[in-house]
Amino acid sequence: MRTVGVSVGWGLLFLLAARCALADVNPFGVCAHLGGHEYSDQERELGLMQQAGIRWARADFSWGYFERSDNQWQFEQYDAIVAAAKQRNVTLLPILCYNVDWAFPAHDHLDQWCDYVRTVATRYKGDLKYWEVWNEPNIGFWKPEPNPEQYVRLLEATYKTIKEVDPALRVVYGGTAGVPFDYLRKTFEQGAVEAFDVLAVHPYQYPQVPEISALTGELAKTRVLLNEFGGDEKKVWITEYGWPTHVTPVVDDSKFLPQLIVYAAKLRFPQQSKFRAAVLHQQDVPFCGRLGLSVIESLNKRADVQARPVTLAELALLDPQDTQILVMPTGEHYPADYFDALLAFVRKGGLSAHLGGVPFYYQWTRKDGKWESTGAGEAGRAALHVGWKAWWTDKSVPELADRTELATPKESGIELPPKVTSTRWLTDAKLQGGDQYVPLLNAYDGDKLVGSPVALYLYDSDLKGAFLGTILDTNPRGVTDDTEALYLPRALLLSLGEGVEVITWYEFRDGGDDATYNEHRFGILHLDLSPKPAYRAYQALTKALGAGRFVEKLDVGEGNHCYAFDAGGTKTLAVWRSEGVAPVRLKLSGPKLSACDYLGDPVKLGLKEGATTVTASEQVAYLTGVERYEVAAK
Repeated sequence: MRTVGVSVGWGLLFLLAARCALADVNPFGVCAHLGGHEYSDQERELGLMQQAGIRWARADFSWGYFERSDNQWQFEQYDAIVAAAKQRNVTLLPILCYNVDWAFPAHDHLDQWCDYVRTVATRYKGDLKYWEVWNEPNIGFWKPEPNPEQYVRLLEATYKTIKEVDPALRVVYGGTAGVPFDYLRKTFEQGAVEAFDVLAVHPYQYPQVPEISALTGELAKTRVLLNEFGGDEKKVWITEYGWPTHVTPVVDDSKFLPQLIVYAAKLRFPQQSKFRAAVLHQQDVPFCGRLGLSVIESLNKRADVQARPVTLAELALLDPQDTQILVMPTGEHYPADYFDALLAFVRKGGLSAHLGGVPFYYQWTRKDGKWESTGAGEAGRAALHVGWKAWWTDKSVPELADRTELATPKESGIELPPKVTSTRWLTDAKLQGGDQYVPLLNAYDGDKLVGSPVALYLYDSDLKGAFLGTILDTNPRGVTDDTEALYLPRALLLSLGEGVEVITWYEFRDGGDDATYNEHRFGILHLDLSPKPAYRAYQALTKALGAGRFVEKLDVGEGNHCYAFDAGGTKTLAVWRSEGVAPVRLKLSGPKLSACDYLGDPVKLGLKEGATTVTASEQVAYLTGVERYEVAAK
């Protein structure tokens, strides 16, 4: 392990300063592009943050703004932002980030980079105590390509520079895209743990329900990894996290996917006119999203197919003589422990339909009751003779094909939705024996055929059934505005319960006006700054929890959640579950007990002999003004 280039004296000074930092950090924040395209509205946005009880605003402090060319500085815009935020009791979390043309890349020009860091940190050290070093360095924001060793060099130099400006300042390891354990481990092995005070991650889980996603498992594993490298006292922050509310044209056209599935079934079973379909959908697993239910509903609107949900355990019982079609979960994940059942179904002659993304790209496995996602390699696709290509595997194809046409005859009954684009394409490269590859859609770059984003594999080899590959983005990764409001408080509560100190939700305001683009629909405010329901949900959460200091989780029955928080003088209990409803019996005392729902609307709290029954549902209920509490007997 490499040692960090700081003296023992500095190290002791840094440690003492860290211990003298504020013990209580308010956890509630958002991401906002205050210095970018939102600058003209920054005062209004900061005012709305203050009204919602949001105390952090994470924002780029880009090198290229402050130093447009070598030693040519400007500060006016960020001086105004820092002052406006301070006036509204909102603390900025600055991101020190990105390259400049005249010193590219930053990790090879550390003298110039550290001059920028020193200049900005010195100017704002009185108001800004935490400094995040880069944004998502494990993906394409790092140039020319992600490199753990390069990031560690830059992180160490930044840490030393910031501590020289003021030892009380805190350094945040740049928020990683996802929770990339391999990348984190490599940086820790290079000595990174000695060069930050806070580790920040971006553990996006959308469109999964917060409770059945991999969130809590990833956070627990992050803490184990930190401890392994001596980072027991390092805090963990989430500096991006959220659910977008965009729409997916291919999904929102409820007829398109059923049309593909039924046409594929007619090619596989030409002697049949009616079919039975099983759609894998199980609420407690992260790879079964809401599209499964909508596919069942859409298939059952047709006269030629009957669809039903099946669980993981039921996969091995499927018989193509009775059920001709198996629709797998959407997206690029699959349940690794149940792949053999899927393969057996196809070997026996069944049609398996994959909806969205590269098939079998990631695998889900369950360990100690928690789902974990890892790369799957080629084994799954090889077993089903499925080939694919994209710009990073085949340099002859573009990054995006912007035109799509049907490759089927008119009598197929398939109607192509508008605005269908593709970035990956299926191929016939792995066919065996008498297998056939049948394109259903063709994608074009201008007039040049790129490939087929939807194709049917008709088998006549060791396999006897068929596989429908739909590599389009059919995963409805966006949720409704109302669902965003349900998920926001639950995700924040779960994170706080896992020891996360600060969460800056991504993001405060919608990023644009394209309703089909996820990056334009992450906000809890619309583009015009009118609130979505999630804004009210965040406001209700901060009001109920106060400083948000997590106390404990109460055991209130399987599937139910009850978290206790110190709200400053009294406690607040948050009660909910991921689906359905269930009673939760609690004994409460306090002179000013009250209750409200996830949007802050009052709820009647009926107490009888000090006990009450709360209905746990997907809508969080807050019980406030609590002095004493315990789980009551049913």
